[in-house]
Amino acid sequence: MRFFTATALVTALLEAREERQLERTLKNLQRYHLVVLDELGYVPFSKAGAELLFEVVSRPTSGRA
Repeated sequence: MRFFTATALVTALLEAREERQLERTLKNLQRYHLVVLDELGYVPFSKAGAELLFEVVSRPTSGRA
């Protein structure tokens, strides 16, 4: 299990994208059985941040359904 505030996760994803490490970061997130996002909806995100967050929650987990 991994806990993030939504803002912290989006910030980490945006930084990973800038450093060309996004795919690695997304694969690391897939290792967790559960990712908890707190404060979702409290802070508006940029379009890029929202798209990256959607990428995380819409990706299937490897071998787990």
